[in-house]
Amino acid sequence: MSSKRKCPFGETSPQQFKQFIGAKEAAKMNNELMKQMMDKTKGLLLDGQQRFWNTANKENHVTPPQPVSVCCTCSRSNTSKACTFCGRHFCTSCTRDCVRCSDVFCTLCSVINYDEAYDRAFCLSCAP
Repeated sequence: MSSKRKCPFGETSPQQFKQFIGAKEAAKMNNELMKQMMDKTKGLLLDGQQRFWNTANKENHVTPPQPVSVCCTCSRSNTSKACTFCGRHFCTSCTRDCVRCSDVFCTLCSVINYDEAYDRAFCLSCAP
């Protein structure tokens, strides 16, 4: 049984790996070339998307999908109300109407007053 021969360069020499570095790998090391590649790819993707929607609109009269607004509190879609104070969109179960000014506010921009027999919601501006 034979054993491995010893390294003739000693243990202090650096490890050498066989590796081919092509133009693509060299570009990844250069930030400017990498940015150019990313910009070209982004441009091609945007052009393809634009051509697709132009073709689809001419042939089928398809409209691009509208962004769906999601409730900022419970993440439900179909939000119907925007908070008057902060402007974020909320579903009907996550909003309150102010007793004084009658505007719509979210749970973060309103407070509930328990002083009377029933609970009353006030916005931060009208809160007693």
